[in-house]
Amino acid sequence: MKTQSIFLRLAVLIIAALACGSARLMAQPQASVDEQNMAKAIDAAPDMAGKARALTEFMKKFPKSSLRPGIAQKAADQIRDMTDAEQKIAMAQQFKTIFNQPNEEEMIMPILLVAYSDAKKPDDAFSTGSAYLGQHPDSVSVLVELMNIGTEEAKRRNGKFVSQSDQYGMHAIELIEANKKPASMSDATWKEYTDLLPRIYQSVGVLAMVTGDRTKTQARLTKASQLDAKDPLNYLFLASSFNDAYQEAAKKYQAMPDGPAKTAELKNVLASLERVVDTDAHFIAVSDGNAQLANIRQQEMGYLETNYKFLHDGKTDGMQQLIDKYKAPVKPKDPFSLP
Repeated sequence: MKTQSIFLRLAVLIIAALACGSARLMAQPQASVDEQNMAKAIDAAPDMAGKARALTEFMKKFPKSSLRPGIAQKAADQIRDMTDAEQKIAMAQQFKTIFNQPNEEEMIMPILLVAYSDAKKPDDAFSTGSAYLGQHPDSVSVLVELMNIGTEEAKRRNGKFVSQSDQYGMHAIELIEANKKPASMSDATWKEYTDLLPRIYQSVGVLAMVTGDRTKTQARLTKASQLDAKDPLNYLFLASSFNDAYQEAAKKYQAMPDGPAKTAELKNVLASLERVVDTDAHFIAVSDGNAQLANIRQQEMGYLETNYKFLHDGKTDGMQQLIDKYKAPVKPKDPFSLP
């Protein structure tokens, strides 16, 4: 009897939930024929300028239309797909004048920032994005885009935005790890940002590398590699940072006078080099087959071999086994699968 009562209660709950869902659907205002026709006119516009005019007319006549959210999202998606950066900037700015609700501004802001970056206007991206964050400090999408732009600028040897980008990236990590999803963001979009966490850690690791903070660099890149063990760049950047530490330790060792202290320091130097070798081997393993990294991989293989020989009396015995240790295991073939 107890089992039957549980099933009965579940059935009642399911029926009630369905009834509530139906009631919500019935409560939604239906779009009028005029609204539907004007929405179709937006889709039928031959170019973005025509769409902008149609959007403006629609919003003037039906600012509270039930079709508004879908129309705004479609317009934002179309602007995102534009390839001309200057036109994308113009259309994103026009979008902001047509759609002025907070969730709509949140929708277009990352697209506008990317457009500024594509147009080689990082100053405009940071001035616009920073002003927006002044009002919406927890906007994950804007935080991440500005961090990405600042990281790319740093790679181009423009360190102007490193400090801001680092702050924005770390705040984005804080929000994502605390699962503080913005109310206006869908679960699907939030998942996209949570899936980006390894790349965000990688970016702030690169930013720390630019500033010369080795402790933060290694901690952040190690975290990135733990979250995504298949990304070879994490190990490439880590190997570079570990190598800097090794070179520094080697110079310190060489400058020391002979004696017990120098003998003891040698162990630290060799341990530091072993860490470089291990990380380079990891990079070689996970970058196998990556065409974009082929040249760098060849170069790193040379470094790995040289350092490995130094640690192993000029021999490479065991080096390939070290690399293989970090390769993903091959899944056994299903004996019942078709050839």
